[in-house]
Amino acid sequence: MNSYQRRRFVAAGGLLVAVPWVTLAQQSQKVWRIGVLSLEPADALISKRAQKWLPEDLKRLGYEEGTNLVIEWRWADTNPDALPELAAGLVADKVQVIVARSYTVAAAMQATKTVPIVMLGQGLPVESKYVASLGHPGGNVTGTTYKSVETYGKQLQLLKEIAPRTSRVAILWYESKDPATVAVENELNRAAATLGITLQYFRVRQAEEIPGVLANLAAGGINAVWVDTGPLYRSREAEIIAFLRDHRMASIGGNLFADNGGLACYTPVPREFYERTASFVDRILKGARPSDLPIEEPTKFELAVNVKTAKAIGITVPKAVLLQADRVIE
Repeated sequence: MNSYQRRRFVAAGGLLVAVPWVTLAQQSQKVWRIGVLSLEPADALISKRAQKWLPEDLKRLGYEEGTNLVIEWRWADTNPDALPELAAGLVADKVQVIVARSYTVAAAMQATKTVPIVMLGQGLPVESKYVASLGHPGGNVTGTTYKSVETYGKQLQLLKEIAPRTSRVAILWYESKDPATVAVENELNRAAATLGITLQYFRVRQAEEIPGVLANLAAGGINAVWVDTGPLYRSREAEIIAFLRDHRMASIGGNLFADNGGLACYTPVPREFYERTASFVDRILKGARPSDLPIEEPTKFELAVNVKTAKAIGITVPKAVLLQADRVIE
Protein backbone atom coordinates (compact mmCIF):
# COMPACT_ATOMS: atom_id res chain seq x y z
CA MET A 1 0.00 0.00 0.00
CA ASN A 2 1.52 3.35 -0.98
CA SER A 3 1.04 6.66 0.83
CA TYR A 4 -1.91 7.75 -1.25
CA GLN A 5 -3.93 4.55 -1.16
CA ARG A 6 -6.90 4.39 1.15
CA ARG A 7 -8.71 1.31 2.38
CA ARG A 8 -12.46 1.20 1.77
CA PHE A 9 -14.82 -0.94 3.79
CA VAL A 10 -18.27 -1.98 2.61
CA ALA A 11 -20.83 -2.73 5.30
CA ALA A 12 -23.97 -3.64 3.37
CA GLY A 13 -26.55 -5.72 5.27
CA GLY A 14 -26.27 -9.24 3.88
CA LEU A 15 -22.58 -8.95 2.97
CA LEU A 16 -21.46 -8.75 6.57
CA VAL A 17 -22.75 -12.20 7.35
CA ALA A 18 -20.61 -13.75 4.61
CA VAL A 19 -17.33 -12.10 5.72
CA PRO A 20 -15.08 -14.34 7.86
CA TRP A 21 -14.90 -13.32 11.51
CA VAL A 22 -11.11 -12.81 11.29
CA THR A 23 -11.58 -10.20 8.56
CA LEU A 24 -14.25 -8.48 10.62
CA ALA A 25 -11.94 -8.38 13.62
CA GLN A 26 -9.19 -6.83 11.51
CA GLN A 27 -11.57 -4.21 10.15
CA SER A 28 -12.89 -3.29 13.58
CA GLN A 29 -9.54 -2.78 15.29
CA LYS A 30 -7.81 0.59 15.57
CA VAL A 31 -5.86 1.61 12.46
CA TRP A 32 -2.91 3.82 13.30
CA ARG A 33 -1.66 6.38 10.82
CA ILE A 34 1.91 7.70 10.97
CA GLY A 35 3.69 10.05 8.59
CA VAL A 36 7.32 9.99 7.47
CA LEU A 37 8.91 13.19 6.21
CA SER A 38 12.15 12.95 4.24
CA LEU A 39 14.34 15.27 2.19
CA GLU A 40 15.56 12.27 0.15
CA PRO A 41 14.16 11.03 -3.16
CA ALA A 42 11.93 7.97 -2.71
CA ASP A 43 14.22 5.81 -4.85
CA ALA A 44 17.49 6.63 -3.05
CA LEU A 45 19.21 3.68 -1.37
CA ILE A 46 18.82 5.19 2.09
CA SER A 47 15.09 5.75 1.37
CA LYS A 48 14.65 2.14 0.29
CA ARG A 49 16.24 1.11 3.58
CA ALA A 50 13.76 3.28 5.46
CA GLN A 51 10.82 1.79 3.56
CA LYS A 52 12.03 -1.68 4.51
CA TRP A 53 13.38 -1.22 8.03
CA LEU A 54 10.73 1.00 9.64
CA PRO A 55 7.76 -1.26 8.73
CA GLU A 56 9.78 -4.31 9.84
CA ASP A 57 10.54 -2.80 13.24
CA LEU A 58 6.98 -1.58 13.73
CA LYS A 59 5.65 -5.03 12.82
CA ARG A 60 7.74 -6.58 15.59
CA LEU A 61 5.89 -4.26 17.97
CA GLY A 62 2.46 -5.27 16.69
CA TYR A 63 1.83 -2.74 13.90
CA GLU A 64 1.33 -4.17 10.42
CA GLU A 65 0.52 -2.32 7.22
CA GLY A 66 -2.75 -3.49 5.76
CA THR A 67 -4.03 -4.57 9.16
CA ASN A 68 -3.69 -1.84 11.78
CA LEU A 69 -1.13 0.56 10.31
CA VAL A 70 -0.93 3.08 7.48
CA ILE A 71 2.40 4.80 6.76
CA GLU A 72 2.18 8.04 4.82
CA TRP A 73 5.55 8.65 3.09
CA ARG A 74 6.41 12.17 1.94
CA TRP A 75 9.56 12.71 -0.15
CA ALA A 76 11.01 16.18 -0.91
CA ASP A 77 13.40 14.88 -3.60
CA THR A 78 16.29 16.96 -2.14
CA ASN A 79 14.24 20.17 -2.44
CA PRO A 80 14.13 21.74 1.04
CA ASP A 81 11.59 24.32 -0.10
CA ALA A 82 9.05 21.50 -0.54
CA LEU A 83 9.21 20.39 3.09
CA PRO A 84 6.76 22.88 4.68
CA GLU A 85 3.94 21.89 2.32
CA LEU A 86 4.67 18.17 2.74
CA ALA A 87 4.68 18.51 6.53
CA ALA A 88 1.43 20.48 6.49
CA GLY A 89 -0.09 17.74 4.32
CA LEU A 90 0.72 15.10 6.93
CA VAL A 91 -0.99 17.17 9.61
CA ALA A 92 -4.02 17.62 7.34
CA ASP A 93 -4.10 13.83 6.85
CA LYS A 94 -4.46 13.51 10.63
CA VAL A 95 -1.44 11.29 11.28
CA GLN A 96 -0.96 10.37 14.94
CA VAL A 97 2.85 10.68 14.77
CA ILE A 98 5.28 12.32 12.34
CA VAL A 99 8.66 10.61 11.90
CA ALA A 100 10.97 13.41 10.77
CA ARG A 101 14.20 12.25 9.22
CA SER A 102 17.26 14.52 9.52
CA TYR A 103 16.93 17.99 7.95
CA THR A 104 13.11 17.87 8.15
CA VAL A 105 12.45 18.49 11.84
CA ALA A 106 12.12 22.27 11.50
CA ALA A 107 9.43 21.90 8.82
CA ALA A 108 7.52 19.40 10.95
CA MET A 109 7.69 21.70 13.97
CA GLN A 110 6.46 24.60 11.86
CA ALA A 111 3.49 22.52 10.73
CA THR A 112 2.32 21.41 14.19
CA LYS A 113 2.73 22.09 17.89
CA THR A 114 0.49 19.20 18.94
CA VAL A 115 1.14 16.13 16.75
CA PRO A 116 4.07 14.16 18.27
CA ILE A 117 7.27 14.36 16.20
CA VAL A 118 9.87 11.59 16.38
CA MET A 119 13.27 12.64 15.05
CA LEU A 120 15.08 9.93 13.12
CA GLY A 121 18.80 10.57 13.31
CA GLN A 122 18.66 14.35 13.69
CA GLY A 123 22.02 15.96 14.30
CA LEU A 124 22.41 18.18 17.37
CA PRO A 125 18.75 18.77 18.35
CA VAL A 126 19.63 20.86 21.42
CA GLU A 127 21.96 23.16 19.49
CA SER A 128 19.26 23.44 16.79
CA LYS A 129 16.73 24.56 19.46
CA TYR A 130 14.38 21.68 18.63
CA VAL A 131 14.38 20.40 22.21
CA ALA A 132 15.20 21.88 25.60
CA SER A 133 17.65 19.10 26.50
CA LEU A 134 18.39 15.49 25.66
CA GLY A 135 17.05 14.28 28.98
CA HIS A 136 13.93 16.46 29.06
CA PRO A 137 12.96 17.41 25.50
CA GLY A 138 9.79 19.35 26.33
CA GLY A 139 7.22 20.21 23.66
CA ASN A 140 6.09 17.68 21.06
CA VAL A 141 9.50 16.49 19.80
CA THR A 142 11.65 13.51 20.83
CA GLY A 143 13.58 10.74 19.06
CA THR A 144 17.15 9.94 18.14
CA THR A 145 20.14 12.16 17.50
CA TYR A 146 22.70 11.25 14.87
CA LYS A 147 25.86 12.31 16.65
CA SER A 148 27.40 14.74 19.11
CA VAL A 149 29.40 17.82 18.15
CA GLU A 150 32.62 15.95 18.95
CA THR A 151 31.92 13.44 16.17
CA TYR A 152 32.69 16.09 13.54
CA GLY A 153 36.12 16.70 14.99
CA LYS A 154 36.71 12.93 15.17
CA GLN A 155 35.98 12.64 11.44
CA LEU A 156 38.56 15.32 10.67
CA GLN A 157 41.08 13.58 12.93
CA LEU A 158 40.54 10.26 11.15
CA LEU A 159 40.93 11.92 7.75
CA LYS A 160 44.33 13.22 8.87
CA GLU A 161 45.33 9.79 10.21
CA ILE A 162 44.29 8.03 7.00
CA ALA A 163 46.01 10.60 4.77
CA PRO A 164 48.81 12.13 6.88
CA ARG A 165 49.77 14.65 4.18
CA THR A 166 46.37 16.31 4.45
CA SER A 167 46.85 20.05 4.96
CA ARG A 168 44.03 21.91 3.20
CA VAL A 169 40.53 20.49 3.58
CA ALA A 170 37.35 21.54 1.82
CA ILE A 171 34.21 21.32 3.94
CA LEU A 172 31.24 20.51 1.70
CA TRP A 173 27.92 20.96 3.41
CA TYR A 174 24.36 22.07 3.18
CA GLU A 175 23.60 25.77 3.54
CA SER A 176 21.23 26.07 6.46
CA LYS A 177 19.91 28.62 8.92
CA ASP A 178 20.04 25.97 11.61
CA PRO A 179 21.86 27.43 14.67
CA ALA A 180 23.62 24.08 15.14
CA THR A 181 25.86 24.93 12.19
CA VAL A 182 27.71 27.38 14.44
CA ALA A 183 28.52 24.58 16.90
CA VAL A 184 29.68 22.33 14.05
CA GLU A 185 31.92 25.03 12.58
CA ASN A 186 33.43 25.73 15.98
CA GLU A 187 34.24 22.05 16.49
CA LEU A 188 35.70 21.62 12.98
CA ASN A 189 37.79 24.77 13.44
CA ARG A 190 39.00 23.57 16.83
CA ALA A 191 40.00 20.17 15.46
CA ALA A 192 41.66 21.73 12.42
CA ALA A 193 43.78 24.01 14.60
CA THR A 194 44.89 21.03 16.69
CA LEU A 195 45.73 18.99 13.59
CA GLY A 196 47.49 21.79 11.72
CA ILE A 197 44.88 21.79 8.94
CA THR A 198 43.45 24.74 7.00
CA LEU A 199 39.73 24.58 6.25
CA GLN A 200 37.77 26.12 3.40
CA TYR A 201 33.95 26.02 3.59
CA PHE A 202 31.73 25.43 0.57
CA ARG A 203 27.99 25.66 1.25
CA VAL A 204 25.21 24.82 -1.18
CA ARG A 205 21.44 25.09 -0.98
CA GLN A 206 20.53 23.15 -4.12
CA ALA A 207 22.11 20.04 -5.67
CA GLU A 208 22.56 21.93 -8.94
CA GLU A 209 25.24 24.07 -7.26
CA ILE A 210 27.55 21.10 -6.61
CA PRO A 211 29.30 20.98 -10.03
CA GLY A 212 30.36 24.60 -9.57
CA VAL A 213 31.74 23.81 -6.13
CA LEU A 214 33.75 20.91 -7.52
CA ALA A 215 35.21 23.17 -10.21
CA ASN A 216 36.34 25.56 -7.47
CA LEU A 217 37.95 22.70 -5.55
CA ALA A 218 40.00 21.71 -8.58
CA ALA A 219 41.46 25.21 -8.80
CA GLY A 220 41.83 25.87 -5.09
CA GLY A 221 44.80 23.82 -3.91
CA ILE A 222 42.60 21.46 -1.90
CA ASN A 223 44.06 18.02 -1.12
CA ALA A 224 41.29 16.52 1.03
CA VAL A 225 37.52 16.86 1.38
CA TRP A 226 35.03 16.41 4.23
CA VAL A 227 31.62 15.65 2.70
CA ASP A 228 28.34 16.43 4.45
CA THR A 229 26.21 13.41 5.34
CA GLY A 230 22.94 15.00 4.21
CA PRO A 231 20.64 13.98 1.36
CA LEU A 232 21.59 16.88 -0.89
CA TYR A 233 25.16 15.64 -1.22
CA ARG A 234 24.08 12.00 -1.33
CA SER A 235 22.00 12.82 -4.39
CA ARG A 236 25.24 13.69 -6.23
CA GLU A 237 27.52 11.28 -4.41
CA ALA A 238 28.63 9.32 -7.49
CA GLU A 239 29.64 12.56 -9.22
CA ILE A 240 31.52 13.78 -6.13
CA ILE A 241 33.35 10.48 -5.62
CA ALA A 242 34.40 10.32 -9.29
CA PHE A 243 35.75 13.88 -9.01
CA LEU A 244 37.71 13.06 -5.85
CA ARG A 245 39.22 9.98 -7.47
CA ASP A 246 40.16 11.81 -10.65
CA HIS A 247 41.79 14.63 -8.68
CA ARG A 248 43.46 12.24 -6.21
CA MET A 249 41.90 13.85 -3.14
CA ALA A 250 41.49 12.13 0.22
CA SER A 251 37.98 12.22 1.62
CA ILE A 252 35.70 11.25 4.47
CA GLY A 253 31.90 11.22 4.40
CA GLY A 254 28.73 9.72 5.78
CA ASN A 255 26.96 6.41 5.69
CA LEU A 256 27.99 4.18 2.70
CA PHE A 257 30.40 6.85 1.42
CA ALA A 258 33.34 4.41 1.54
CA ASP A 259 31.24 1.55 0.14
CA ASN A 260 30.37 3.73 -2.85
CA GLY A 261 34.00 4.59 -3.62
CA GLY A 262 34.88 7.38 -1.18
CA LEU A 263 38.05 6.94 0.87
CA ALA A 264 36.49 6.61 4.34
CA CYS A 265 33.40 7.12 6.47
CA TYR A 266 32.85 7.32 10.20
CA THR A 267 29.21 7.21 11.25
CA PRO A 268 26.81 5.62 13.71
CA VAL A 269 25.43 2.24 12.63
CA PRO A 270 22.20 3.22 10.83
CA ARG A 271 20.12 0.11 11.54
CA GLU A 272 19.68 0.89 15.22
CA PHE A 273 18.04 4.24 14.47
CA TYR A 274 15.03 2.52 12.94
CA GLU A 275 14.68 0.09 15.83
CA ARG A 276 14.72 2.99 18.28
CA THR A 277 12.40 5.09 16.14
CA ALA A 278 9.83 2.28 16.08
CA SER A 279 10.10 2.07 19.86
CA PHE A 280 9.40 5.81 20.20
CA VAL A 281 6.38 5.55 17.90
CA ASP A 282 5.06 2.57 19.86
CA ARG A 283 5.36 4.31 23.22
CA ILE A 284 3.68 7.47 21.92
CA LEU A 285 0.79 5.55 20.35
CA LYS A 286 0.32 3.86 23.72
CA GLY A 287 0.01 7.21 25.46
CA ALA A 288 3.52 8.45 26.30
CA ARG A 289 4.18 12.17 25.85
CA PRO A 290 7.17 13.18 23.67
CA SER A 291 8.21 15.73 26.31
CA ASP A 292 8.78 12.87 28.77
CA LEU A 293 10.85 10.63 26.46
CA PRO A 294 14.60 11.40 26.58
CA ILE A 295 16.45 11.80 23.27
CA GLU A 296 18.55 8.71 22.52
CA GLU A 297 22.12 8.98 21.23
CA PRO A 298 23.92 6.42 19.05
CA THR A 299 25.79 3.67 20.88
CA LYS A 300 27.76 2.20 17.97
CA PHE A 301 30.03 3.97 15.49
CA GLU A 302 31.70 2.40 12.49
CA LEU A 303 34.90 3.34 10.65
CA ALA A 304 35.09 2.03 7.08
CA VAL A 305 38.15 2.52 4.88
CA ASN A 306 38.27 1.80 1.15
CA VAL A 307 41.83 0.65 0.40
CA LYS A 308 41.04 0.24 -3.30
CA THR A 309 40.26 3.94 -3.46
CA ALA A 310 43.35 4.73 -1.39
CA LYS A 311 45.55 2.95 -3.95
CA ALA A 312 43.81 4.69 -6.83
CA ILE A 313 44.61 8.14 -5.39
CA GLY A 314 48.13 7.23 -4.30
CA ILE A 315 47.64 6.86 -0.55
CA THR A 316 49.01 4.07 1.63
CA VAL A 317 46.69 3.82 4.60
CA PRO A 318 48.71 3.43 7.83
CA LYS A 319 48.48 0.00 9.42
CA ALA A 320 47.32 1.54 12.71
CA VAL A 321 44.24 2.92 10.95
CA LEU A 322 43.44 -0.39 9.28
CA LEU A 323 43.63 -2.13 12.64
CA GLN A 324 41.06 0.22 14.19
CA ALA A 325 38.72 0.11 11.17
CA ASP A 326 35.50 -1.84 11.57
CA ARG A 327 35.43 -2.55 7.85
CA VAL A 328 38.21 -2.49 5.25
CA ILE A 329 36.86 -2.39 1.70
CA GLU A 330 39.16 -3.95 -0.89
